[in-house]
Amino acid sequence: MKKLFYPRLAWDGMRKNGRLYIPYILTCTGMVAMHYIVRFLAYSPAMGTMPGSGFMREMLLFGSQVIAIFAAIFLFYTHSFLIRRRMKEVGLYNILGMGKRNIARILLWETVMVTVLSLGAGLFIGAALSKLAELLMLNIMGGSVTYTLSVSIPGLVSTARVFVVIYLLIMLHSLWLLRRSSAISLLRSESAGEKPSWVPI
Repeated sequence: MKKLFYPRLAWDGMRKNGRLYIPYILTCTGMVAMHYIVRFLAYSPAMGTMPGSGFMREMLLFGSQVIAIFAAIFLFYTHSFLIRRRMKEVGLYNILGMGKRNIARILLWETVMVTVLSLGAGLFIGAALSKLAELLMLNIMGGSVTYTLSVSIPGLVSTARVFVVIYLLIMLHSLWLLRRSSAISLLRSESAGEKPSWVPI
């Protein structure tokens, strides 16, 4: 039971703040799906048979990198807004006697849950829509259309690696904010004006 204490607190916190976490998780899911689809097209054997496929592959890989950078910036800012709304609850935990190390475990579990949910759903949706994207691309470019469903393992690995790194950086930022904040400032954080995400509360 003790091992499940922090996961339960993390899940309860996410459930009670569903109006904040649901849009955030949906946004993460959409970013994951988009990144995977572009990577799938880059590694698609059908796309490789088209004239100029080398240039197209390079453009798609570059596009996936742009999506990754945009996702990192956008999710970083979105999570900064979300965690600022959660810090009042975190401050209450601190006042009730829970140390920052224990609170950090809750934030860690929240990050793990968001990662699992968004990566799982995003990769599933991306895999479901990737064939449709491939058919549209082949139709536009006049290529021969095949209806065989497939999953790009390099695309899955690349997408998972990119977003795990993004979520890890987001978690480290949350822990940094927690370490630099007092219990009183945590309680007052929700009423504080919006600041750049790198400014401590």
